[in-house]
Amino acid sequence: MFCEPKLFEVSINTLVYLDKKLKIKLMIILLVCLFVTSINQSVVAIAGPSIVAALGGFEYYAWIFSAFSLTSAICVPIVGKLNDIIGAKKVILISLIIFTFSTFLCGLSNSMFFFIFSRAVQGIGFAGVMGTIWILIASLWKPRDRGKWLGITSAGFTTSGVIGPIIGGVINDILNWRWIFFLNIPISIIAIIIMIKIFPKQELEGKTKFDYIGAIIFSIFASSFLFAISSLNNSNSSLSLVFFILILISIISIVLFIIYEKNKLEGLVDLSLFKYKYFTGGMLGSLFIVISWTVWSVFLPLTLIGVNGYSASKASLALIALSIGSAIGANFFGNLIGKPKMYLPVSIIGFSVVGISMVISGYTNLEINFNSMLLLAVFVGFGSTGAFSAYTVPIQNNLPEEKLAMITTSLQFSRVFGISLGSSLLGVILLLNMNSYNYEFPRNEIYNPDNIASIEKISEIKNQYLESNKSISLFEEDLKISRNNLKKGLKYVYYSASITAIFGILISIFVFRNTNPHQPEEEDLIHNE
Repeated sequence: MFCEPKLFEVSINTLVYLDKKLKIKLMIILLVCLFVTSINQSVVAIAGPSIVAALGGFEYYAWIFSAFSLTSAICVPIVGKLNDIIGAKKVILISLIIFTFSTFLCGLSNSMFFFIFSRAVQGIGFAGVMGTIWILIASLWKPRDRGKWLGITSAGFTTSGVIGPIIGGVINDILNWRWIFFLNIPISIIAIIIMIKIFPKQELEGKTKFDYIGAIIFSIFASSFLFAISSLNNSNSSLSLVFFILILISIISIVLFIIYEKNKLEGLVDLSLFKYKYFTGGMLGSLFIVISWTVWSVFLPLTLIGVNGYSASKASLALIALSIGSAIGANFFGNLIGKPKMYLPVSIIGFSVVGISMVISGYTNLEINFNSMLLLAVFVGFGSTGAFSAYTVPIQNNLPEEKLAMITTSLQFSRVFGISLGSSLLGVILLLNMNSYNYEFPRNEIYNPDNIASIEKISEIKNQYLESNKSISLFEEDLKISRNNLKKGLKYVYYSASITAIFGILISIFVFRNTNPHQPEEEDLIHNE
């Protein structure tokens, strides 16, 4: 079935002219790669509380996701350049190898810091795969077809979003959280083999220099800024000093980056794109929708497991509902987003649904019927997909076609950076709104947020109460207070996420209110000439 591509040697800029059957086969290959990398995210989300319970370090919970997203965000602009220098096939292969090795390291982790480090390395591999996939999708299809294929690609996310939580929940409850990483390795190896055999060779157009200095300066900015945000979870004066130092470093580095990149012909980022409202607005809109979405993908399992005491298997149903909502949204909005007059309505509907859902989540503390909570998850998935769609195809279609690769990677950077920023910022909000308790053993154990997300830990602490001649009623009262403490912090996390939806609506009005209704058709005519 997949033998013809080995005969082809093509340029990434001419992929749109390939035979349709070959392009569909290439899409299948890309979906396999997308599945093997994206399934890891939903699995880690459901296992996060158990990982914290095993390794400790609740204050670093958000960094399970932030570290992954930070390195991904830093690498996304680099991926665009590497596609030009060494070609998409090599980028995906190297990235899959890095992803597989780091996945193995995650499973071996014996401390929170080593686990976070492994997740950071994993993010590098993820960025290489995902960044290249979005570049190829935009390069394979004409503007009028991109919306449809974006919806099909979203189905890959949906599939991993449905299967991932089920696998993660069952393995976490029956075996151990480490096996959610070990069992992913064979799939990754299969994906590597498929890529080697199937993907066509590429003829690179000329030599492109890689902007190492720009990449280093940008990395300093992104990392120092996020570390500064994370340092806010403690009011200690020394940490306040650290915050201001890190912010100063981030400001200096971004200024240096702009100055350095301004006049470079082959820089990491084309700063001239910021003169287009579609580009500037697209970056901001992508950032805001991801921050809202991060709440449910990162903090929802913590709510269900840590506050409500559900098992990982039961909590996984919420992430499955989120994915189902995304699938519905992909099909619904994918057909609408090809029409320029629908850009603004789709975007506003998407942000509004997510914003209202966040307010409901904060108001109820998710103390609602479980089926109602699943329905709410469907709405979040539906709305977020609408906003994602509005800030993908319309942005690509209304900006210079020759800069498509850089535009696509820039949007991807904004989204991945948004996950890291959202995880860090919302993690700080969570910690700042939780009380600290100072009790003697064993009461200090139940008030330690590391422990309340693990059924095994709670059972162990209960026995410690009995061994220390503490009453069961005291244990139950302490457990309730500890869970309410976590619940209070999470309430403010949901409320804070709703604010980003408001900003998203305002950005959408700015970007889409004067859309040219004929833009995609005009570009298609150019392609067909």
